[in-house]
Formats: sequence, C-alpha cells, structure tokens
Amino acid sequence: MLELSIPQIGDETRNAKDLVFTILTKESPLSLIELSNKIRTNYTLHLTYQAVRKAVDKLHEQGVLKKNGKRYSISKEWVMSLRSFFDKLLLNYESGKKSHTFTAELAKENYAVYTFDNLLDLDYFWGDMLMYVAKHIGEDEPKIAMNCGTNVWWLLINLGRETSIYVNHTKNKIDTYFLWLKDYPLNHWAVGIYEELGFKSKVLELPDADDFMTLDTIGDTVIQVVYSKEIAIKIKNFFEKYKTTQEMSMKEITELAHSKCEIKFIVFKNPTIAKNIRDTYIKYFN
Repeated sequence: MLELSIPQIGDETRNAKDLVFTILTKESPLSLIELSNKIRTNYTLHLTYQAVRKAVDKLHEQGVLKKNGKRYSISKEWVMSLRSFFDKLLLNYESGKKSHTFTAELAKENYAVYTFDNLLDLDYFWGDMLMYVAKHIGEDEPKIAMNCGTNVWWLLINLGRETSIYVNHTKNKIDTYFLWLKDYPLNHWAVGIYEELGFKSKVLELPDADDFMTLDTIGDTVIQVVYSKEIAIKIKNFFEKYKTTQEMSMKEITELAHSKCEIKFIVFKNPTIAKNIRDTYIKYFN
C-alpha cells in the first residue's frame, strides 16, 4: 500500500523525517551517524541520535528508504509507486474516471471506464494495470492471461516497456497467451518476440474480426479496449502498409502514438465472463 505521508522537501522544515528525506535527496547512501552530523551541521539543530534513528526506522518501515548494510538511501521502488499513483491521479483529474453499471451482475463487480485521447497514454495506463493485477491476482483465480486483437500496435510504440510487462507475468507464474486475428506480417514479428520470451503466440486470419476492439483477460479481470473509428483505421493502414520492422517509418510511429482520438478502456472483474473469453480463444492453441 502506498504511504501518502510524504516527507516534505526543503530547508524550512524542522521535522526529523523531513530532514532525513531532504538530505538523502541530495546525497546518499548515508549512515545514521552521518545523517545526524549533517542535520547538526547543515541545519544548526540538535536532534538526538535516537530521534534521527526513530525517523529513519519509520521511513524504512513505510518503504520510503532502502537499507544496504548500515547505510540508507531513498527507495527507487517507492519513487516509482509514487509516480504511478500521481500519474493516475492526474489522468483521472484531466480526463475523468467514470464508473458505470450496465448490468445487474456487473453492478456487483469492480467496473470502470477510462477515456484516453492517444495511444501512448493508454499504453502506460494499461501496462500499469496489468502489472498490478498480475502481482495481486487472487489465490482462487486462474493464473492465465489472454490477449486478443487484430494487431499488436503497442510493441511498435513502446517495445521495451511491453516486454517488461510480460516478463512480470512470468515472475508471477501467469500462463500467457497472445492471439492476433489478422494475418499481418508485423503480427508474425510480434509472435517471434513473445515466443522468445516463452509465451504462447499465434496469428490467424478471421475476416470478421473486430478492428475496433482489443480484449485482455488476466485471472478474473477483463479489460476491453474500444478504439474510435479514426484511430482504428490509422492502425489498420499502418499494419497493411509495412511488412517488416526495417521498412517502418519512425515518424509515422510517433504520429500514431500521439494522434488525438478517443479510446475507451473498460475494466471489471467477473469470473464467468473471463472464463468464457479464455475458452473462446484458447482453443486455437490446442
């Protein structure tokens, strides 16, 4: 759980935790004695060694600091979790999070709709959610993830991050499948990447496949991404145009990632629906 009692940065504070945090933002790692000496020297305050130790212990307990031997520094993991939290907070503030109840059954589940105006912002949010769900999947949930769509645009705009998301699936022992329903050469390129990482991947050609939607399931969580006609056509045209990654235009990829559009990201938990989606598509791997 994220600790929101965030230490204050600045010379004006006289709180021991704030002073420890401020010093470590400028220099680290430091021992308790070194921190005590710097507080006395730099802030002309006489905080006892016990007060500094108590402050450090509390920050360490909250996950703000990491300890290596007898020396302390600010935890990178805490900084990243804080960044992720505020990214989501800003996203919800600017574009709004709207909770909907569209059936009586889903009213009992976690159901929310997020709206994005470009693929890059969607990709970061989507990735954060997948990593969170993978880490917090329930003991009674199937450790299976299924991704199904007509193309794999996210590998084009953020390859390193995308592979790290699914390496995280492996770390959490989640059996992962990728199925693309259009026989684009770039989808075969994606199959090679995911198979090298140890995941099951396949390309089909289903003429009636929906270009306006991608489905993700992980455990009992279902994610449905619905693209506006404008961005769906741009993605489709890109995948029809290029046969290899060597041919691709980086300018076009950048423009695609930042193209203004409307994308709905729908997420909810429902064991029955998640199972139905898995059963519908996993048969292609048998």
